[in-house]
Amino acid sequence: MKRAILIIMGFLLVGFSAVAQHTVKGTIKDENGQPIPGVNILEKNTTNSAASDLDGNYLIKVGNKATLVFSYIGFKTQEVVVNGRQMIPVKLIEDSAQLEEVVVIGYGSVRRDEITSSISTVKGEDIAKTTASNPAEALQGKAAGVQVLSSGGSPGASPQILVRGITTNNGSQPLIVLDGVMLPDGTSLNFLNPADIENFQILKDASASAIYGSRASNGVVLISTKRGKEGKSIVNVDLSYGMQQMQKINMAGADEYIKVVNLRRTNDGAQPLYDPANFNTDTDWWNEVIENYAPITNANVRASGGSEKINYAASVSFFDQQSNYDKGWYQKVTGRFNVDFKISDKIKLKQDLSPRVERYENTPAALYNLLRIDPLTEVYLPQSERVGRNIYSIYAASKNNVPNPVGNIARQFNETFFFGFFSNTQLDYKITPELTFSSQLGLNVTNAQTDVFTPQYFTTPNQQNEINNIARNTNRNFDYVLNNTINFKKTIKEKHYMNLLGGILYDAQNYNYLNASRDGVPDNENPDLRYLDAAQGEGITVNGNEAQDNIFSAIFRAIYSYDNKYYFTGSLRRDQSSRFPKDNRTGNFKSASFAWDIDSEDFFKSSVINNLRLKVGIGEVGNQNISRAGQFFSVGSDSYVFNGERVVSSFLSQFGNTNLKWETVRDKNIGIETSFFDSALDFSFEYYKKTSKDLLFNVELPNYTGIPGLVAQNVGSFESEGFDAQLGYNKKMGDFTLGLNFNISTNKSKAVALAPGNEQIFGQNRPDLGGRFIKISELGQTVGLFYGFKTNGIFQNQTELNSHTSNDGTAIQPNAKVGDLRFVDKNKDGLLNDNDLQVIGNPFADFYGGLTANLQYKNIDFSMQWYGTYGNDVFNYPSTFLYSGVQDVNVAEGALNKVWTPENTGAKYPRLTQLDRNGNYQRPSDLFIEDGSYLRLRNVQLGYNFNIKGFQKCRFYISGQNLLTLTKYSGFDPEVAAGGNVINDFGIDYARNPVTKTYLLGLNLTL
Repeated sequence: MKRAILIIMGFLLVGFSAVAQHTVKGTIKDENGQPIPGVNILEKNTTNSAASDLDGNYLIKVGNKATLVFSYIGFKTQEVVVNGRQMIPVKLIEDSAQLEEVVVIGYGSVRRDEITSSISTVKGEDIAKTTASNPAEALQGKAAGVQVLSSGGSPGASPQILVRGITTNNGSQPLIVLDGVMLPDGTSLNFLNPADIENFQILKDASASAIYGSRASNGVVLISTKRGKEGKSIVNVDLSYGMQQMQKINMAGADEYIKVVNLRRTNDGAQPLYDPANFNTDTDWWNEVIENYAPITNANVRASGGSEKINYAASVSFFDQQSNYDKGWYQKVTGRFNVDFKISDKIKLKQDLSPRVERYENTPAALYNLLRIDPLTEVYLPQSERVGRNIYSIYAASKNNVPNPVGNIARQFNETFFFGFFSNTQLDYKITPELTFSSQLGLNVTNAQTDVFTPQYFTTPNQQNEINNIARNTNRNFDYVLNNTINFKKTIKEKHYMNLLGGILYDAQNYNYLNASRDGVPDNENPDLRYLDAAQGEGITVNGNEAQDNIFSAIFRAIYSYDNKYYFTGSLRRDQSSRFPKDNRTGNFKSASFAWDIDSEDFFKSSVINNLRLKVGIGEVGNQNISRAGQFFSVGSDSYVFNGERVVSSFLSQFGNTNLKWETVRDKNIGIETSFFDSALDFSFEYYKKTSKDLLFNVELPNYTGIPGLVAQNVGSFESEGFDAQLGYNKKMGDFTLGLNFNISTNKSKAVALAPGNEQIFGQNRPDLGGRFIKISELGQTVGLFYGFKTNGIFQNQTELNSHTSNDGTAIQPNAKVGDLRFVDKNKDGLLNDNDLQVIGNPFADFYGGLTANLQYKNIDFSMQWYGTYGNDVFNYPSTFLYSGVQDVNVAEGALNKVWTPENTGAKYPRLTQLDRNGNYQRPSDLFIEDGSYLRLRNVQLGYNFNIKGFQKCRFYISGQNLLTLTKYSGFDPEVAAGGNVINDFGIDYARNPVTKTYLLGLNLTL
């Protein structure tokens, strides 16, 4: 009976509750009367919730006596009792405590005002505005002191990040740390979905990065991914689709080409090569090879939310980028699942899982041959000449021996499949309110497989492959990081704040590869037979190896502040690395920094200046990026004939150095930060100087030592010096919001010490320029300068030619003719030879910087981002043939108007000549050096926010990337690809695929 009564009462209560519920609505605004979208409205002690729309309006069904909880980041949480009301307007008050920005630093996080070192922050929302395969591209121009060096416009290209210059010749890429897990050296950010990024924190000086020790000499990039927050589940859908356009490069047509080829000969007294009447072909190779537009697609779905016990953030993204050639593409699918568990008041568990798949076909490097091939050649052989040829042999051979680019592309088969899995598990145990123990296990597994097929084909005896070949290359990496730290935080008597961190860390990286190839696939044209097992030829190659690197570390950091005026930070890291000999495996890296909040002093009174801070820092970081084999002796084998018999001998092929040790960088930094007018205007300025020592160079020892080859030694030193400055303005004026950010930086990296007896290091040997090097790093000078001959105009007449003599009247350039270049006799010895080579240019900018603008008026938003460099030079390598026709290659359209003739004496380029006895185009010279300064509109976006029932937010936008470039550079793209080595490769335009213009449409939806 009692049970029946309880059941009846339960039904009555449920019915009463249903009847008592009614709809509550209202508008949520801030203290200035502006609506606040996205506020979480929760019925207290229930899971019933809602969120405000773009205009701050909300609607929720609750009971008459319910309590509503209004919460939003940066504002104080409010509780409001309904008391039967149907209309409840709400005004939220800013919470200054919440507004204190938390910044991630090494193995922890601190409030922004606790930072005493140099750290730049770039928010994820700014990164997501750029559609690219690699989020590093969106960093360009957004952080002072940080350069993003282009790797060209090919799909999936990975740019290089350079933080405050160059301090080593053993790679300049910074350390990447993802959610506290150190990733292997050289990690590309292609694996990241930009929409998953909460922010980048870039540690620029040693006082910030010394906590990462031996891997921090090039700076550290900390990446934090988005996490779920307590409240209603939110689903975000981001879609974009666009087209990439490669700007056409106009080359000479058949008529102009024939005139150039003939003039090269007649200028030397020879007969013309071609009779125009014999040719009716005029091939536009650009149109044959390049697609005008290539699609780019990006889609991302993200869900996040949580409760008091569990928060989650999950996303899946798809990215597809096609090249402007018939071949070449990049695709990736990424997933990220971040979950935070509050097991108890003392124990929290964080688990991140991120699988990813990447597939790409190498983009053809066809631009170089496209520019050089003659327009008199047809793309294909006539049908009558194709009999007996396979499909890869039907392409016509050019008349100037340049490979047919259409045929080269058709014969390219190079695809890669990449799988990666990242896991990050972290357990936090709060032993006491002040003491927390953390244990973190990070796993990073990657597997890459590349398949390459080279078909059999015949074009000419010099352009053929007699037997086809199939190859498969596999690379597998397994890396793990184990971090155990303990953190103590306490405030004593309201003025003394301490934050102490200690830890034991272990980092292991395991690599292995296996490469195999074989000749003789049975069917040259059947893709189903392109496997190693199907090949039957005798040509077989197999190679493989594995390696492991380990670092065992101990860390300590102390942060102390007094009265919120004086801040001190000191850190120490001790590393033991397996890359070094046993006696030199240990390195100690320490730092100290101090900051003074001058505006907190009683003597400082200003109604204009809100913040004024001075900071200084010093520290040491290391570089362990050296060859594993440098410490080992190795034995090689050879054979010779003795008494008619083959004898195999062994010899010392490499002399190891058991005294190798760390490269170390010592860093000094001083800066000032200030803000004005209620923090609407902020400014910062920093000066730094980094000096490296014990740089590793491969040194050739004197012959009398009997030591073969090159021996690795710690003998060098570089110095990097410069300043960073940043100016920002952010203001909200009614319905209008304005945000401007400008940054500018300088850097000079020079060689302070090189190998004994060797005061010059050369790079980029060019056989076509007399076998000379075009890059030099010289003691006391900026590293990686351009090297060659200086010129002093063009000989305009015989008088000028006759007067260019030595003191005894001997002609300095005896083979020169009127219209040839006049080279400078640097040492004035009356001879023109390699003793006259000198520095002819600098690829590094005097300064570089960026400007970002964000504007919003009601439902319309607009943003743009500019990036530029000033004072840098580019070695325009294509100009060695575009205006000379050397070896009868094609020339640029209008070349005849840019070369010297008796009627065009003001021309930049010398006369056309086939023999080129003066070496106009056989010597590296400043003729090929151009001002590479430029200002580029990297991104511009216009968006409109609108309401659709069922959606919290809807936004449509149009966007453009790289739409406008202001430059005097005559080449294809002043932002030349960096290459693998910044010192030797940067600043040389080798006609790689340029950065494309991109036009996009996008849609952002929030449910």
